[in-house]
Amino acid sequence: LTLYYLPSNKAAVAALRQLSKLPSLSGAVPSASSAASSTAAAVKKVVWSPANCTTRRILPAIIEKQLLSPHIVPTNGGILEPRHLYPMLDDDDDATANNTEAWKSHSRSNDKMYENAKRLYGLCWRMTVSMPPSPETSAAPMSSGNPRPSSALDHLRIAFGEYGRLRGSEIVKQGLSKGSSNNAPNKEMEKKIIPDLLAFKNHLNSLHAVAFRNDDSFGAMVRSVLEDVLNGATATNNKSNDDSDGGRRIAELLAKHVDARFKDAKAQAAPTASSSSVPRASLLVSAIAADASESFQSEILSLFRHVHSKDVFEAFYKRDLAKRLLTGRAVSTDMERSFLSKLKAECGAGYTSKMEGMFKDMELSRDIMGSYTAYASSWTATSGSPNAAADVLSPSVKAVDMDVQVLTTGYWPVYPKYPNIILPSELLALRTKFETYYNDKYQGRRIAWQYSLGNCIVKATFPKSPAPKELIVNVCQSLVLLCFRHDDGDDGLGLTLDEILKRTGIEDRSELERVLQSLSMGRDGTRVLKKVDYDSPPTKTGPSPKAATGKDGNGSPRKAKKPRVRRNVDPQDRFLFNALFSSNQRRIRITNITMKETSEERTKTHETVSKDRLYFIDAAVVRIMKARKTIDHRMLIGEVLAQLKFPAASADIKKRIESLIEREYMERVEGDISKYKYLA
Repeated sequence: LTLYYLPSNKAAVAALRQLSKLPSLSGAVPSASSAASSTAAAVKKVVWSPANCTTRRILPAIIEKQLLSPHIVPTNGGILEPRHLYPMLDDDDDATANNTEAWKSHSRSNDKMYENAKRLYGLCWRMTVSMPPSPETSAAPMSSGNPRPSSALDHLRIAFGEYGRLRGSEIVKQGLSKGSSNNAPNKEMEKKIIPDLLAFKNHLNSLHAVAFRNDDSFGAMVRSVLEDVLNGATATNNKSNDDSDGGRRIAELLAKHVDARFKDAKAQAAPTASSSSVPRASLLVSAIAADASESFQSEILSLFRHVHSKDVFEAFYKRDLAKRLLTGRAVSTDMERSFLSKLKAECGAGYTSKMEGMFKDMELSRDIMGSYTAYASSWTATSGSPNAAADVLSPSVKAVDMDVQVLTTGYWPVYPKYPNIILPSELLALRTKFETYYNDKYQGRRIAWQYSLGNCIVKATFPKSPAPKELIVNVCQSLVLLCFRHDDGDDGLGLTLDEILKRTGIEDRSELERVLQSLSMGRDGTRVLKKVDYDSPPTKTGPSPKAATGKDGNGSPRKAKKPRVRRNVDPQDRFLFNALFSSNQRRIRITNITMKETSEERTKTHETVSKDRLYFIDAAVVRIMKARKTIDHRMLIGEVLAQLKFPAASADIKKRIESLIEREYMERVEGDISKYKYLA
């Protein structure tokens, strides 16, 4: 019978399942005499009595102890070996241990989900209860990680943890491979990491609830697996692996996933307005959208709890939140505040104080603009102006509307400034007018204009379009467009990069190049400017002879190829007003090219987080030294690590201790260099 039973023998597995289920069984098994003689046909009847519970458990107990117990250990082809265990945990009969996508789609119905895993857990539980660990196994030395397994459940739990770490690391590595910063396919794969991690977390929770019967030890293993996967401490990573960054990249991707979902939800909320004629349907759609939003936020927080680099998530989420609020892409203030309150409950009031200040600034800006509108109307009605700026306002200037948002410097991220920017007279007069109002109402405050955050609507007329167009652009794009309001330069051949720089005052050449690229080489329907390369061949008035007489294989004339235009901007290239521009849309949004800027912002955000971490380490060391006065080096390192809310290495803490010693916050004890003394 031992030779007959194998984990891969489906007939044996099916027979054992039936043996454990039936209350009574009558069958024929070979006797000892028939096993010795091949010609003998004598058999012995074995009958179980339903009334005798002790007898009914004997055969299954013997089978489990004698046949299955030796095969539990995941060595030498045991049941818990990956090639046998992983298909059961993936819940796919046709899956193999190398099929990393099997867990995403379950081939069974809900009532039969994780059927094999449930049987395996029940078997290990019965073996653990009926066979306590031997003294030799209990006295085995502890390993560097988990304790040495002493029962079948311990073996299963450890194998389950290895399964979770392997599958989780495969999800993370699909878009976080080395050298993927300039690789577009990997960028697309990065967008799938957080959805796949959410699905994998639900898969682990289902295994814990359904297959493992909500066993507390397996629940702790699920939490341990998620922490290791999200923070780069999987079993495949060793200490010398550079890929482990403490979960910084996962925290960044989690913040980007929230930002993308909150912006996409605006399209989902649009149909509710069209159903205003049917109030009941509108309420139903709104309720479904609210439930979906709450469910999404709960799922995100279930991952966020296991991320150690919460400061990285805060930095990127705050930056994206600022963009949503300033550009008007925030779906709902209630939705944003709801998620912010959940973050506050999870991490404390200090974690969300600056983000709450952003919402206060937006509300205060609306109040300020309300009072400024009344002030401007009363100022226009008055014959005498408070200063000479009122005389600058012409009828064309008065037709320009301006909306100002007043932001507190400490709450919002740092944005690039253009101190020498040259505004047109219309905007300059309106800026002076608002400064006069603000200085009169709030004395002692100083205004610093952030032109990189501003948006404008520029009205333009094109010969090919009968009606004027409204171009939605940022301030830098609008200043470049105004350079072509009257002509294409003094010689009529266009403006170069240096000439546009002098007319606009935008000193950042890389930003100016991106602006020109967005206006002249953007998507179709947005190229309001024309770029002429300095090294391009001169254009001809008519078609070339080759284009007119050349034919393809079918005998039809070939189409003349369009001249290729370089994507980069050379200082000698020229830009002109595109008189051939046409579009069916009345309002055209021209987005600036922000690929390089986003990369720079990401680098700066990580650098800012790293600097802030140094300050937190210094503060923790000083607090501990001030309370203890004298402390040992190892004890100091342990207490600092316990106080920090982000992952830190002992070498980094040691560097900060040396820095504090140099700044005379503390010193080493004479005669014992392993102890430190606080200097008051």
